[in-house]
Amino acid sequence: MAARLPWFRAYCEARTDKKLGKLEDDEHRVWFHLLCYAAENEVRGMIDMTDRELVALECAKDDMELLDRTVAKLTRLKIVAQEDPFIYFVKFAERQYDNPSSRPEAVKERVRKHREQKTPPSSGKGSSVSRPASP
Repeated sequence: MAARLPWFRAYCEARTDKKLGKLEDDEHRVWFHLLCYAAENEVRGMIDMTDRELVALECAKDDMELLDRTVAKLTRLKIVAQEDPFIYFVKFAERQYDNPSSRPEAVKERVRKHREQKTPPSSGKGSSVSRPASP
């Protein structure tokens, strides 16, 4: 079985979002790369900034000044928040919730409940379904 690639939701509103519109083109690219990087981490939505050089390499084409400038702007815009040595996307959990289909056990349970609702209880002597009288 092939390994699942990590993914995250990207919303169409990003194109017209007023806060994101404040970013320069290079900062917008860094925002997107930071979002991808945060989605890959064990604690999704959070980035350990202890090794800023590594984060700059991963997300800002190895440009430390660009990384710092972008993170500062994202912080001012309240898109990310900082808790040293971490930054995290403020609305990540709200926007990147898991689908039930991401958890097979939840899908099984949902299907079981659905089938229970569809299946009439058996009384042993056939169904006693009441029908409305004809007019």
